[in-house]
Parts: sequence; C-alpha cells; structure tokens
Amino acid sequence: MGTSGGRLILFRSAEADDAGLIAELGRAGKVARMQSPGLVLVEEEVVGAGLPVLAWQGLPGAEFVSAPSINAWARLLLERLGPVAGGPWRLHVLPHYGVRATERMGARAWHTARHQERSRTEAEVTAGAGEHRCRLIENALRELLKQQGRQLLKGWGQSELPFLPEESLVQLWLCSPEQGWLSVAPAPLPSSWKLSPFVGGEIPVAVDKNAPSRAFAKLVEALKRLGRQPAAGESCVDLGASPGGWTYVALQHGARVTAVDRSPLREDLMRNPQLTFVKGDAFSYHPVATVDWLVCDVIAAPQRSAALLLDWLSRGDTRHFVVTLKLRGEEDPDFLNDLRQKLTALEVDWNMTHLNANKGEVCVYGSAKIPVEGPR
Repeated sequence: MGTSGGRLILFRSAEADDAGLIAELGRAGKVARMQSPGLVLVEEEVVGAGLPVLAWQGLPGAEFVSAPSINAWARLLLERLGPVAGGPWRLHVLPHYGVRATERMGARAWHTARHQERSRTEAEVTAGAGEHRCRLIENALRELLKQQGRQLLKGWGQSELPFLPEESLVQLWLCSPEQGWLSVAPAPLPSSWKLSPFVGGEIPVAVDKNAPSRAFAKLVEALKRLGRQPAAGESCVDLGASPGGWTYVALQHGARVTAVDRSPLREDLMRNPQLTFVKGDAFSYHPVATVDWLVCDVIAAPQRSAALLLDWLSRGDTRHFVVTLKLRGEEDPDFLNDLRQKLTALEVDWNMTHLNANKGEVCVYGSAKIPVEGPR
C-alpha cells in the first residue's frame, strides 16, 4: 500500500505562493520544486532554523503512499505508527486535492471577498469531499486501535497548543482519495523545525464585527500560534495603535494597555479604564519598566519595525512580542535572513510566519527565554 519516496521534506506554501517559497528556499541553498499546486518538495533532510516564512507547515521525512479505501488508509497508518508508540502523539489528516492561488489585492477587498457568498469551484467541492474522507480515515483508525493498539490509542491526543518535547506528530495529506503524503515525526520534534500544531498550519481568519478594524484578526491568529495570550492584569504596549484593533484584543483578555499613536483610538476604547493613551511616535516610546507584551502593527518600512523589535529585546523591555513587518520589494529576503540571525543571537524563542490573516506581510512573534524583572 505504501511506496517509499526517500527522505524528503514537503512544505505547504502560504497562499499557494509556490514560486515565492521556492525562491526563499533557493536563497538558503536548497533545491526545491513544486510537487503540486500548494506543495513544494525539497530532497534534503535538514532545512535549518524554523519553517520558511512562506511555508505554513512541513512534512519531515515525507513518503508518497497510496491506499484503495478508508480502511486501507487506517491499516497503513497503523503500520507506520511504530516510531510514536509509548508516548503522546498527534495526528493531522487533511485533503490537498488542489488549491486556487489567492488573488493579490488590498486587505479590505481581500477580506470582503473572503467572507461574501460566492459560487463554489470544482476544487472547493472536491476539497469538501476530501475533508469528509479525512474524518472517516481518522474514525477508522480509532476503531482499529481499539482492537489492535490500545496503548497507541491512549497516547493519541488532540490539541492546538505548541508541541511538548515528548510529543510526536503524524501527518497524512491526501492528494486524491487514494494517494497522499505521509510523515511520521517521532519525539522529540527537532526544535529547528518549529512545526505548526495546527492542521496544515492553517488557522481560519477571525471575524468580529465589533472590532475597530480587520487588523485585529492578525493578533488573534498570532496569539494562537504562540500558544499564549495576555492575561488579566498583564501589561501591554501597543505601538502604532490607532484605530485600536490590537488594543481591542488585548483589552478583551484583561490586559492593561498603553496605546501609543499620533491619532486617538476609537472612542469607546479611549474610555476604557484599562487603557492609557500616549500621543506620540511609536518609534520613540520606551517603557519605564519591563512590560509583559509588545504588540506592533505600525505602518512603516519593515527594516524600521524590525530594528524597533530588536531594540526592545536587547534592552529587556518585553517578555512577549507580536510585530508585523510590511514587506515591500526585492530587498526584503536578505533583510529577513539578517533578522533571523539577530533574533537567534538574542536567545529568544521566536517564529516568523506569513499568517493566514496577513497580506503582503509577515509576523514575528515569540517570548524572551530569560524574563527581565523590574525597572531599570
């Protein structure tokens, strides 16, 4: 039922931007090719520090496999589960029957198109059928494990929290009802991979009609990917806050927010007792003591926003951070590689991802490994 494809790495490209992902991998010295729309293949075992920016998920040690039926898929999975036996593991099964590249447009137009009613294409109908097949495969595997693998069944968990060191990840991506790619990554997962705990690395874009702007969805998604969110009473600085989309999210979590911008936020936010508004330049503001959160979605050159983040981290001004970088042109790839190296040198846990809610941006989010206490 299975045929070995060698030790391969398969990536799911963000927004089906295969060309962009292939180019990004090429700049890192990796030879990549499109396997199918939305999937990019690299015939190497080690990629480097983290997933590529333009990849939502990776399949380490990918193997091309086939099975003629639901039950056959379940039996194939059972045969491959040996490396994860004895510990906790997660299973991600998803269809990838074909993707339609997202049209490049402005953020407002894109969100409008995404949420308005439209006719379903053949690929969308097929993908819907694939989702049903994936759930049937999971159910068939569960029934099989009840009979032949109770210890494996006991270790099978479902979560969207970041992976624990003892957790393994099994992924099956169906390219058709009878063919797909299988990856079995036993614990401990390589820290350099930073695999997404979300199926296919994708998170539905949040909708909240009460939010001051659609930009709030980026922070909601980044916090989910980080696996952490502001807690009640924690301090948060929102740089470039107006009209208040990111402040709105932080306040909903109970944080105390200092919002910095030249323009005021939406009126109801300005009245919130948990908000302190500072009229001024986001790049000139410095906290008097270490804060729990730095969030920044300011419209500026990406190099400038990156320098701001690095300055805050090097001074120990924040414990956690979420910052978007507005990419502009051909100079950005080298700039992102330089930022990766500097973040690694600062010894912080970080990720750099093109979010599902991003358009022409990437998001950098993470936490300082050694919290800095008190005023300086």
